[in-house]
Amino acid sequence: MTSDSLTPESVEWARRRIAPHVVRTPLIKSQATPDGNVFLKCENFQVTNSFKVRGAYSGLLGYRAHDPEVWGWIEREGVVVGSSGNFAQGAAHAARTLGIGYTAVVPDSAPQVKLDAIRQLNDRARIVTVPYPQWRRMMTESTFPEHPGFFLSSELDDHVSSGIATMGVEIAEQLPEVGVLFVPYGGGNLAYSLCRVMQWLKPDVEVYAVEVSTGAPFNASLLKGEPTEVEYTESFVDGIGAEFVIPAQFYRLRNLLAGSLVVTPREVAEALSSLVFRDKLVCEGAGAAAFAAAVAHDSITAGRISCAIVSGGVIDPAVLVRHAIA
Repeated sequence: MTSDSLTPESVEWARRRIAPHVVRTPLIKSQATPDGNVFLKCENFQVTNSFKVRGAYSGLLGYRAHDPEVWGWIEREGVVVGSSGNFAQGAAHAARTLGIGYTAVVPDSAPQVKLDAIRQLNDRARIVTVPYPQWRRMMTESTFPEHPGFFLSSELDDHVSSGIATMGVEIAEQLPEVGVLFVPYGGGNLAYSLCRVMQWLKPDVEVYAVEVSTGAPFNASLLKGEPTEVEYTESFVDGIGAEFVIPAQFYRLRNLLAGSLVVTPREVAEALSSLVFRDKLVCEGAGAAAFAAAVAHDSITAGRISCAIVSGGVIDPAVLVRHAIA
């Protein structure tokens, strides 16, 4: 289902159906900002340590409930996902729970810690490593014809988006006075889902996408007005950053956001250190990016209650020590 059919009803349905499988994550006030007006939505405490599990369960349960033909396909051939790590982990958990076959297609640059986590969550998972150009094509086209299983898009499937949007419902309930959301932008579905749910629940909230300077294609695409490629350099901020945007994601999201912000790896490392030592939160680089933007752009947060999405907590301990303490 990729027809932009995300609705309040679909999000409420997803919220009820995924509730037995995910947790309502805490929202806490950061101790590291001078005026104390930045809050943290701690998806690093989520099942599988990332918000992605919300979408994985919602996607599979949505097809089981609403599309018997697709669900029959999944039961016969299994489900296939394309992911650099966190969605693959969420789907591994969901596939094991629901008793279906599961294949994760990952780029050859995927961190080993995330591949290990997939196997720990589902010892029957099949992991297929492909060259980056092939992975990119799969992500933009939402298909992997090399495998007979049903391809569940982490970025464009509305059953998946409905599950991710449940986080926005929680934020509105936990922090009614919120005025600004800072959201890490990788494939874009988190930003899209939160923008849509805020349209219904809190239309005055401004949502900012946050990218890392080592690969910020959405920001470049906004400036040019069309999908644009950029140079990409690998960094410890591996959950976001790329050389391309998914065109369909760009076009449906570009007019929903208040803006796009870019932070440097150094700013992310400083935010990571602050989250660890001041707020006692362990997260991955992408999970610290939104907080880095909130700190760097105090002109946006001034006088308003802000929320930064700590999107995930899957990080190699050596990477955490190197960048949080450096």
